[in-house]
Amino acid sequence: MHRPRLPRWPLFVLAVSLAWPGVLAAQHNEPPPPAAYALQGVTVVQADGSMLAGVNVVIRGGMIEAMGADLAIPADAELLAGDSLYIYPGIVDAQGEAEFEFPEIEVDRSEIASWDPPRNAQGFMPHRRVVDYLTETGPGLAEQRKSGVVAAAVLAGDRMLPGSGTVLVFRKDAEVPGALVAHPVLGQTASLRGAQGVYPGTLFGVMAFYRQTFEDARHQQAHIQAYDRNPQGVTPPTWDPDLQAVRDMMAGSTPVFFAADFGRDIQKILGLAEEYGFRPVIVGGDEAWKVADEIEAANVPVLVSLDFPKPERWKPAEDEEEAEPGNGNGDDLDAAAQREKQELEDLYSNAGRLADAGVTFALTSGGGEADMLEGARKAIEYGLSEQDALRALTSTPASLLGIGYVVQIQSGMSATFVVTDGPLFDEETAISYTFVEGAMEKGKEDKGSGEEPTVDVTGTWDFEIDAEGETMEAKLVLTQEGASVEGSMESQFGTATVTSGSVSGNEMNLTISFSMGGEGFTLEVTGSVEGDDASGTGDFPMGSFTWTAKRTGGPGEEN
Repeated sequence: MHRPRLPRWPLFVLAVSLAWPGVLAAQHNEPPPPAAYALQGVTVVQADGSMLAGVNVVIRGGMIEAMGADLAIPADAELLAGDSLYIYPGIVDAQGEAEFEFPEIEVDRSEIASWDPPRNAQGFMPHRRVVDYLTETGPGLAEQRKSGVVAAAVLAGDRMLPGSGTVLVFRKDAEVPGALVAHPVLGQTASLRGAQGVYPGTLFGVMAFYRQTFEDARHQQAHIQAYDRNPQGVTPPTWDPDLQAVRDMMAGSTPVFFAADFGRDIQKILGLAEEYGFRPVIVGGDEAWKVADEIEAANVPVLVSLDFPKPERWKPAEDEEEAEPGNGNGDDLDAAAQREKQELEDLYSNAGRLADAGVTFALTSGGGEADMLEGARKAIEYGLSEQDALRALTSTPASLLGIGYVVQIQSGMSATFVVTDGPLFDEETAISYTFVEGAMEKGKEDKGSGEEPTVDVTGTWDFEIDAEGETMEAKLVLTQEGASVEGSMESQFGTATVTSGSVSGNEMNLTISFSMGGEGFTLEVTGSVEGDDASGTGDFPMGSFTWTAKRTGGPGEEN
């Protein structure tokens, strides 16, 4: 019987699913987890830095069933392998990332007056809630879990008052967005960013707008109270969801996550908060160290971003002894390199200075972009203690977000923690396992042999997968820096992301993540590179394939 030919990517998935039944529901057809997990002889480190060595831990039914030095390992438990393992509280990212999408608002600027624009043009929409537009599910957060992140706050954006955020626990098996939600409404997100082409477009205008808005909210509250006391002769009040959200801010019932980096802007926010009664949390705070005493006196927390820019002119030596004249490390730095050095060192030392001043702070990814452990190590190098760093990654953000339970490692509590193969802040330490409410995710594997790369895979590649005679063609765009590889894969059915990649010698290893039908999948690709040609093998959720690739363009070239 003749069948019409299907497009290549669905045909590829169909071929794979015929060979390995159930691939399209792989998330549900994987072998069931064991009745229990066990860890033997581990070192447990609590959020306050206290530790206990030689502990056995049993996880069952999403909980820590028991833990102790002499605890017997149950016969039905899967004993997780690893030498000299450590258990730490999981990372809580107080400025994290998860997929959500507010409706796109079309504004015809030719039809509005720049001095009296609608609220959506101003970025003033505090009635919106991220939780109502959340699209993320548990499988899509796998890479963050592998990096040790177990929970996060998702803020509403970078407009003036774009809406309220939400708090998520990164549950592995959450099939719908709501199953991730710990607290639906976190608090308003705010910034000093002006509107484009309309009022308020300047910092002066933004500050005036905030004050006018707070006064409008006060006036509306007085109107409502007067009507409630005696409606006779009083115009009935109308409900304004945006001003209602502002009144809630002024009541101090929830914090306001206010983005600001410059010291002078932080001072403006502190003054505005004192005047109108809202509870700010400073987000970003690159120059918070400059006004640390004022922040501490106001008892305002800071979410310190670890999304540090990479040096361009200044090239810090890995070892001071390697510094030589002319290499950008010694005393011969030009003025631009010296400025960059000072700016970066101020960023690196920001958290340590805040700790010394007694400011409450958490370390964040800055919106999901930064490697938080790498950033924390840099902050430690520049004066932050490991104990303060651990608290700032775990218990402090968990407390600020109202989910303190996720970092408690003890019998009877939710089994939510990370397992590492060494002390958390050691350069060579890797995350072996991440547990979120008892569901286990293996950490990122080091696929390379440790050899220095002998090839550079940067460029655009024509990429073809062959699974039992069925093929898929795509374009792979890669960027290599040192041994690390980033990039994306384009096909007629969308874009997939290279979520991890490495080169060792001439061997390339890639993890390519994509979604289909609401499910998340990964391709694990391994192969060798010879000039502009590459080939190898790979794994799909339920089987394997071969692949070939040819480089058709170098860095920055369009094809």
